[in-house]
Amino acid sequence: MEGSLIIKGNYYYAKFRVNGKQKMIATKIPVKGNNKRRAEQKMKEIIESYKDINLECDDVLFTDFLDKWLKGIKGIIKPSTWESYDKTVSGKLKPYFESKRYKFKDMKPEVFTKYFVFLSQHGKSNGKGGLSYKTVKNIRGVLSSAYEYALENRYVNENPVLRSRMPSFPHSIKKDVPEYNAQQVRKLLLYAKEHESHIYIFLLLALYTGLRKGELLALTWDDVDYDKKLLRVNKSRTGSRKDVTMQITTPKTASSNRKIPLNDTVMEALKEEKQRQEDYAKLLGNGYDKSHNFIVRTVLGKPYVNLSAINRVVNRLTENAGLSHCTIHGFRHSVASILDDNGVPIQDISVLLGHESVQTTERIYINRRKTAKETTINALDSAINLNIA
Repeated sequence: MEGSLIIKGNYYYAKFRVNGKQKMIATKIPVKGNNKRRAEQKMKEIIESYKDINLECDDVLFTDFLDKWLKGIKGIIKPSTWESYDKTVSGKLKPYFESKRYKFKDMKPEVFTKYFVFLSQHGKSNGKGGLSYKTVKNIRGVLSSAYEYALENRYVNENPVLRSRMPSFPHSIKKDVPEYNAQQVRKLLLYAKEHESHIYIFLLLALYTGLRKGELLALTWDDVDYDKKLLRVNKSRTGSRKDVTMQITTPKTASSNRKIPLNDTVMEALKEEKQRQEDYAKLLGNGYDKSHNFIVRTVLGKPYVNLSAINRVVNRLTENAGLSHCTIHGFRHSVASILDDNGVPIQDISVLLGHESVQTTERIYINRRKTAKETTINALDSAINLNIA
Protein backbone atom coordinates (compact mmCIF):
# COMPACT_ATOMS: atom_id res chain seq x y z
CA MET A 1 0.00 0.00 0.00
CA GLU A 2 1.57 3.29 -1.11
CA GLY A 3 0.53 6.89 -0.71
CA SER A 4 1.48 10.48 -1.37
CA LEU A 5 1.54 13.74 0.55
CA ILE A 6 -0.68 16.63 -0.39
CA ILE A 7 -0.89 20.11 1.14
CA LYS A 8 -4.18 21.42 2.39
CA GLY A 9 -4.56 24.52 4.52
CA ASN A 10 -0.83 24.72 5.33
CA TYR A 11 -0.80 21.14 6.64
CA TYR A 12 0.35 17.85 5.15
CA TYR A 13 -2.25 15.14 4.44
CA ALA A 14 -1.61 11.49 3.61
CA LYS A 15 -3.43 10.33 0.47
CA PHE A 16 -3.74 6.61 -0.28
CA ARG A 17 -6.22 3.88 -1.23
CA VAL A 18 -7.76 1.15 0.94
CA ASN A 19 -9.67 -1.63 -0.81
CA GLY A 20 -10.03 0.57 -3.87
CA LYS A 21 -11.37 3.53 -1.87
CA GLN A 22 -9.35 6.73 -1.59
CA LYS A 23 -8.41 8.01 1.87
CA MET A 24 -7.05 11.41 2.85
CA ILE A 25 -5.91 11.60 6.48
CA ALA A 26 -4.48 14.62 8.29
CA THR A 27 -0.91 14.19 9.54
CA LYS A 28 -1.36 17.33 11.73
CA ILE A 29 2.17 18.36 10.68
CA PRO A 30 2.49 21.92 9.32
CA VAL A 31 4.20 22.62 6.02
CA LYS A 32 6.10 25.53 7.50
CA GLY A 33 9.41 24.57 9.04
CA ASN A 34 10.79 22.04 6.56
CA ASN A 35 8.65 19.24 7.99
CA LYS A 36 8.29 17.15 4.82
CA ARG A 37 10.47 14.33 6.15
CA ARG A 38 8.45 14.20 9.35
CA ALA A 39 5.24 14.18 7.33
CA GLU A 40 6.50 11.31 5.16
CA GLN A 41 7.27 9.27 8.27
CA LYS A 42 3.84 10.06 9.69
CA MET A 43 2.23 9.02 6.40
CA LYS A 44 4.02 5.65 6.60
CA GLU A 45 2.72 5.17 10.15
CA ILE A 46 -0.83 6.04 9.06
CA ILE A 47 -0.71 3.63 6.13
CA GLU A 48 0.77 0.93 8.35
CA SER A 49 -2.10 1.33 10.83
CA TYR A 50 -4.55 0.56 8.01
CA LYS A 51 -2.75 -2.70 7.34
CA ASP A 52 -3.46 -3.92 10.87
CA ILE A 53 -7.24 -3.78 10.87
CA ASN A 54 -9.50 -2.99 7.96
CA LEU A 55 -12.41 -1.23 9.63
CA GLU A 56 -14.35 -1.30 6.38
CA CYS A 57 -14.49 -5.07 6.59
CA ASP A 58 -17.88 -6.41 7.70
CA ASP A 59 -16.35 -8.78 10.26
CA VAL A 60 -14.39 -6.23 12.34
CA LEU A 61 -15.47 -6.26 15.97
CA PHE A 62 -16.19 -3.11 17.95
CA THR A 63 -13.48 -4.05 20.44
CA ASP A 64 -10.97 -4.32 17.58
CA PHE A 65 -11.83 -0.75 16.66
CA LEU A 66 -11.14 0.34 20.25
CA ASP A 67 -7.68 -1.25 20.06
CA LYS A 68 -6.99 0.53 16.78
CA TRP A 69 -8.16 3.83 18.24
CA LEU A 70 -5.87 3.55 21.26
CA LYS A 71 -2.95 2.70 19.01
CA GLY A 72 -3.76 5.57 16.67
CA ILE A 73 -3.88 8.30 19.33
CA LYS A 74 -0.89 7.16 21.39
CA GLY A 75 1.77 9.82 21.21
CA ILE A 76 -0.70 12.44 20.02
CA ILE A 77 -2.49 13.14 23.31
CA LYS A 78 -1.09 13.56 26.81
CA PRO A 79 0.26 10.29 28.29
CA SER A 80 -2.00 10.64 31.33
CA THR A 81 -5.06 11.09 29.09
CA TRP A 82 -4.11 8.04 27.02
CA GLU A 83 -3.64 6.06 30.24
CA SER A 84 -7.14 6.97 31.44
CA TYR A 85 -8.62 5.96 28.06
CA ASP A 86 -6.73 2.66 28.16
CA LYS A 87 -8.01 1.93 31.66
CA THR A 88 -11.59 2.66 30.62
CA VAL A 89 -11.32 0.40 27.58
CA SER A 90 -9.75 -2.51 29.46
CA GLY A 91 -11.70 -2.08 32.69
CA LYS A 92 -15.19 -1.05 31.57
CA LEU A 93 -15.71 -1.39 27.82
CA LYS A 94 -14.10 -4.70 26.92
CA PRO A 95 -15.58 -6.72 29.82
CA TYR A 96 -19.04 -5.80 28.50
CA PHE A 97 -18.60 -5.73 24.72
CA GLU A 98 -16.14 -8.59 24.11
CA SER A 99 -18.60 -11.30 25.11
CA LYS A 100 -21.33 -9.78 22.95
CA ARG A 101 -19.05 -9.66 19.88
CA TYR A 102 -20.77 -6.64 18.36
CA LYS A 103 -19.57 -5.70 14.88
CA PHE A 104 -18.16 -2.20 14.49
CA LYS A 105 -20.51 -1.51 11.57
CA ASP A 106 -23.55 -2.49 13.66
CA MET A 107 -23.03 -0.09 16.57
CA LYS A 108 -26.14 2.04 16.96
CA PRO A 109 -27.18 4.70 19.53
CA GLU A 110 -29.54 2.21 21.22
CA VAL A 111 -26.63 -0.22 21.84
CA PHE A 112 -24.80 2.45 23.82
CA THR A 113 -27.96 3.57 25.62
CA LYS A 114 -28.49 -0.03 26.78
CA TYR A 115 -24.84 -0.14 27.92
CA PHE A 116 -25.20 3.05 29.98
CA VAL A 117 -28.29 1.64 31.67
CA PHE A 118 -26.28 -1.47 32.54
CA LEU A 119 -23.52 0.66 34.03
CA SER A 120 -26.00 2.63 36.14
CA GLN A 121 -27.38 -0.62 37.61
CA HIS A 122 -24.52 -3.14 37.63
CA GLY A 123 -21.42 -1.20 36.59
CA LYS A 124 -19.30 -1.73 39.69
CA SER A 125 -16.36 -4.10 39.26
CA ASN A 126 -17.86 -6.60 41.71
CA GLY A 127 -21.24 -6.38 39.97
CA LYS A 128 -22.90 -5.23 43.18
CA GLY A 129 -24.46 -1.90 42.34
CA GLY A 130 -24.27 0.76 39.69
CA LEU A 131 -21.89 3.56 38.87
CA SER A 132 -22.55 7.23 39.55
CA TYR A 133 -23.88 9.64 36.97
CA LYS A 134 -20.47 11.33 36.70
CA THR A 135 -18.63 8.04 36.11
CA VAL A 136 -21.07 6.89 33.43
CA LYS A 137 -20.87 10.31 31.79
CA ASN A 138 -17.06 10.08 31.73
CA ILE A 139 -17.22 6.62 30.09
CA ARG A 140 -19.64 8.04 27.53
CA GLY A 141 -17.10 10.78 26.88
CA VAL A 142 -14.37 8.22 26.20
CA LEU A 143 -16.61 6.42 23.70
CA SER A 144 -17.47 9.70 22.02
CA SER A 145 -13.75 10.53 21.70
CA ALA A 146 -13.19 7.15 20.01
CA TYR A 147 -15.91 7.92 17.48
CA GLU A 148 -14.52 11.41 16.85
CA TYR A 149 -11.34 9.63 15.80
CA ALA A 150 -13.42 7.38 13.55
CA LEU A 151 -15.14 10.41 12.00
CA GLU A 152 -11.83 12.19 11.48
CA ASN A 153 -10.51 9.16 9.64
CA ARG A 154 -13.77 8.66 7.73
CA TYR A 155 -14.48 5.20 9.12
CA VAL A 156 -18.04 6.33 9.95
CA ASN A 157 -20.40 9.07 8.86
CA GLU A 158 -21.73 9.99 12.30
CA ASN A 159 -21.03 9.60 16.00
CA PRO A 160 -23.70 7.23 17.39
CA VAL A 161 -22.63 7.96 20.99
CA LEU A 162 -23.87 11.54 20.69
CA ARG A 163 -27.33 10.23 19.77
CA SER A 164 -27.42 7.77 22.66
CA ARG A 165 -29.26 8.59 25.89
CA MET A 166 -28.15 8.63 29.48
CA PRO A 167 -30.34 6.79 32.01
CA SER A 168 -31.97 8.62 34.89
CA PHE A 169 -30.21 8.57 38.25
CA PRO A 170 -33.08 9.19 40.70
CA HIS A 171 -31.07 8.14 43.75
CA SER A 172 -27.92 9.99 42.80
CA ILE A 173 -27.27 12.83 45.23
CA LYS A 174 -24.27 14.98 44.46
CA LYS A 175 -22.19 15.21 47.60
CA ASP A 176 -20.30 18.36 48.47
CA VAL A 177 -16.53 18.08 48.34
CA PRO A 178 -15.24 18.16 51.95
CA GLU A 179 -13.34 21.35 52.65
CA TYR A 180 -11.74 23.20 55.57
CA ASN A 181 -12.46 26.66 56.92
CA ALA A 182 -9.66 29.08 57.80
CA GLN A 183 -9.41 27.82 61.41
CA GLN A 184 -9.06 24.20 60.28
CA VAL A 185 -6.42 25.15 57.71
CA ARG A 186 -4.45 26.95 60.42
CA LYS A 187 -4.71 23.94 62.75
CA LEU A 188 -3.46 21.55 60.07
CA LEU A 189 -0.53 23.72 59.03
CA LEU A 190 0.57 24.36 62.62
CA TYR A 191 0.38 20.66 63.41
CA ALA A 192 2.42 19.74 60.32
CA LYS A 193 5.06 22.36 61.15
CA GLU A 194 5.29 21.45 64.84
CA HIS A 195 5.77 17.78 63.98
CA GLU A 196 8.33 18.64 61.28
CA SER A 197 6.38 16.77 58.63
CA HIS A 198 8.24 16.50 55.32
CA ILE A 199 5.01 17.40 53.51
CA TYR A 200 4.56 20.68 55.39
CA ILE A 201 5.75 22.57 52.30
CA PHE A 202 3.27 20.63 50.14
CA LEU A 203 0.39 21.54 52.44
CA LEU A 204 1.47 25.17 52.74
CA LEU A 205 1.70 25.61 48.98
CA ALA A 206 -1.60 23.78 48.43
CA LEU A 207 -3.48 25.89 50.98
CA TYR A 208 -1.85 29.21 50.09
CA THR A 209 -2.04 28.89 46.30
CA GLY A 210 -4.89 26.50 45.46
CA LEU A 211 -2.71 24.57 43.00
CA ARG A 212 -3.85 21.23 41.64
CA LYS A 213 -2.04 18.17 43.00
CA GLY A 214 -0.32 17.51 39.68
CA GLU A 215 0.89 21.12 39.54
CA LEU A 216 2.25 20.90 43.10
CA LEU A 217 4.14 17.67 42.46
CA ALA A 218 5.66 19.08 39.25
CA LEU A 219 7.05 22.23 40.92
CA THR A 220 10.84 22.53 40.79
CA TRP A 221 13.11 24.93 42.61
CA ASP A 222 13.63 26.78 39.33
CA ASP A 223 9.96 27.82 39.49
CA VAL A 224 10.56 29.99 42.56
CA ASP A 225 11.55 33.61 41.87
CA TYR A 226 13.02 34.72 45.19
CA ASP A 227 13.60 38.32 44.07
CA LYS A 228 10.07 38.98 42.79
CA LYS A 229 8.40 36.60 45.30
CA LEU A 230 6.63 34.71 42.53
CA LEU A 231 5.85 31.06 41.82
CA ARG A 232 5.75 30.05 38.14
CA VAL A 233 3.14 27.38 37.36
CA ASN A 234 3.82 25.94 33.92
CA LYS A 235 3.77 22.13 34.14
CA SER A 236 2.01 19.16 35.71
CA ARG A 237 2.40 15.49 36.60
CA THR A 238 -0.63 13.21 36.38
CA GLY A 239 -1.56 9.57 35.87
CA SER A 240 -0.98 6.46 37.98
CA ARG A 241 1.60 4.34 36.13
CA LYS A 242 5.27 5.12 36.81
CA ASP A 243 6.15 5.62 33.15
CA VAL A 244 3.36 8.23 32.98
CA THR A 245 3.64 10.01 36.34
CA MET A 246 7.30 10.86 35.82
CA GLN A 247 6.56 12.61 32.54
CA ILE A 248 6.23 16.37 32.75
CA THR A 249 3.23 17.65 30.80
CA THR A 250 1.52 20.98 30.26
CA PRO A 251 -1.04 22.12 32.86
CA LYS A 252 -4.72 21.29 32.47
CA THR A 253 -5.67 24.43 30.50
CA ALA A 254 -3.95 27.39 28.84
CA SER A 255 -5.07 29.56 31.76
CA SER A 256 -3.28 27.21 34.12
CA ASN A 257 0.04 28.73 33.00
CA ARG A 258 0.26 31.48 35.57
CA LYS A 259 2.43 33.32 38.09
CA ILE A 260 1.36 33.39 41.71
CA PRO A 261 2.61 35.97 44.24
CA LEU A 262 4.04 34.47 47.41
CA ASN A 263 3.84 36.11 50.83
CA ASP A 264 6.65 36.21 53.39
CA THR A 265 5.31 33.15 55.22
CA VAL A 266 5.54 30.94 52.14
CA MET A 267 8.84 32.44 50.98
CA GLU A 268 10.47 31.77 54.35
CA ALA A 269 9.08 28.23 54.40
CA LEU A 270 10.51 27.56 50.92
CA LYS A 271 13.95 28.77 52.01
CA GLU A 272 13.82 26.55 55.11
CA GLU A 273 12.72 23.55 53.01
CA LYS A 274 15.54 24.12 50.53
CA GLN A 275 18.04 24.19 53.39
CA ARG A 276 16.48 21.10 54.98
CA GLN A 277 16.85 19.15 51.74
CA GLU A 278 20.47 20.24 51.36
CA ASP A 279 21.21 19.20 54.97
CA TYR A 280 19.58 15.79 54.46
CA ALA A 281 21.56 15.29 51.24
CA LYS A 282 24.83 15.89 53.11
CA LEU A 283 23.79 13.73 56.05
CA LEU A 284 22.54 10.74 54.03
CA GLY A 285 25.00 10.95 51.15
CA ASN A 286 24.11 8.35 48.52
CA GLY A 287 21.01 7.46 50.52
CA TYR A 288 19.38 10.73 49.48
CA ASP A 289 18.04 11.13 45.94
CA LYS A 290 19.76 14.04 44.15
CA SER A 291 18.66 13.08 40.63
CA HIS A 292 15.86 15.63 40.32
CA ASN A 293 14.86 19.16 41.29
CA PHE A 294 11.28 18.70 42.55
CA ILE A 295 10.28 20.78 45.57
CA VAL A 296 7.89 18.16 46.97
CA ARG A 297 9.66 14.88 47.76
CA THR A 298 9.75 12.02 50.23
CA VAL A 299 11.88 11.93 53.39
CA LEU A 300 14.70 10.31 51.39
CA GLY A 301 14.44 12.92 48.66
CA LYS A 302 12.69 10.73 46.11
CA PRO A 303 9.94 12.15 43.89
CA TYR A 304 6.44 10.83 44.47
CA VAL A 305 6.22 8.26 41.66
CA ASN A 306 2.88 6.90 42.84
CA LEU A 307 0.93 10.14 42.98
CA SER A 308 -1.72 8.66 45.26
CA ALA A 309 0.95 7.86 47.89
CA ILE A 310 0.92 11.45 49.10
CA ASN A 311 -2.84 11.12 49.67
CA ARG A 312 -2.15 8.51 52.35
CA VAL A 313 0.47 10.73 54.01
CA VAL A 314 -1.96 13.66 54.09
CA ASN A 315 -4.80 11.48 55.40
CA ARG A 316 -2.66 10.23 58.30
CA LEU A 317 -1.58 13.76 59.14
CA THR A 318 -5.12 15.19 59.14
CA GLU A 319 -6.32 12.30 61.29
CA ASN A 320 -3.49 12.77 63.78
CA ALA A 321 -4.26 16.50 63.87
CA GLY A 322 -7.83 15.67 64.94
CA LEU A 323 -9.42 16.99 61.77
CA SER A 324 -12.16 15.54 59.60
CA HIS A 325 -11.24 13.94 56.30
CA CYS A 326 -10.44 16.34 53.46
CA THR A 327 -8.90 15.36 50.14
CA ILE A 328 -6.09 17.27 48.47
CA HIS A 329 -8.62 18.43 45.88
CA GLY A 330 -10.72 19.55 48.84
CA PHE A 331 -7.88 21.89 49.79
CA ARG A 332 -8.41 23.61 46.45
CA HIS A 333 -12.10 24.04 47.27
CA SER A 334 -11.10 25.35 50.71
CA VAL A 335 -8.93 28.08 49.18
CA ALA A 336 -11.77 29.21 46.91
CA SER A 337 -14.32 29.26 49.73
CA ILE A 338 -12.06 31.07 52.22
CA LEU A 339 -11.25 33.75 49.66
CA ASP A 340 -14.92 34.10 48.72
CA ASP A 341 -15.90 34.40 52.39
CA ASN A 342 -13.39 37.23 52.77
CA GLY A 343 -14.73 39.24 49.87
CA VAL A 344 -12.10 38.49 47.24
CA PRO A 345 -13.59 39.09 43.75
CA ILE A 346 -14.50 35.94 41.87
CA GLN A 347 -12.33 37.06 38.93
CA ASP A 348 -9.23 37.05 41.15
CA ILE A 349 -10.08 33.64 42.60
CA SER A 350 -10.50 32.27 39.08
CA VAL A 351 -7.06 33.54 37.99
CA LEU A 352 -5.42 32.07 41.10
CA LEU A 353 -6.98 28.65 40.47
CA GLY A 354 -6.04 28.71 36.78
CA HIS A 355 -9.58 28.40 35.44
CA GLU A 356 -10.39 29.25 31.83
CA SER A 357 -13.48 31.18 32.88
CA VAL A 358 -15.10 32.74 35.93
CA GLN A 359 -18.13 30.53 35.26
CA THR A 360 -16.03 27.44 36.02
CA THR A 361 -15.05 28.87 39.40
CA GLU A 362 -18.63 29.80 40.26
CA ARG A 363 -20.09 26.48 39.12
CA ILE A 364 -17.58 24.14 40.74
CA TYR A 365 -16.21 25.92 43.76
CA ILE A 366 -18.58 28.62 44.91
CA ASN A 367 -22.10 27.44 44.03
CA ARG A 368 -21.64 24.08 45.77
CA ARG A 369 -22.15 25.75 49.12
CA LYS A 370 -25.88 25.68 49.71
CA THR A 371 -25.90 27.68 52.96
CA ALA A 372 -26.84 31.30 52.46
CA LYS A 373 -24.58 33.86 54.13
CA GLU A 374 -25.91 35.48 57.29
CA THR A 375 -25.27 38.93 55.79
CA THR A 376 -27.60 38.02 52.93
CA ILE A 377 -30.46 37.27 55.32
CA ASN A 378 -29.70 40.38 57.39
CA ALA A 379 -29.83 42.54 54.26
CA LEU A 380 -33.24 41.08 53.40
CA ASP A 381 -34.49 41.66 56.94
CA SER A 382 -33.22 45.23 56.87
CA ALA A 383 -35.01 45.92 53.60
CA ILE A 384 -38.35 44.46 54.73
CA ASN A 385 -37.99 45.78 58.30
CA LEU A 386 -40.97 44.27 60.09
CA ASN A 387 -39.90 45.97 63.32
CA ILE A 388 -41.17 49.39 62.22
CA ALA A 389 -43.50 50.65 64.94
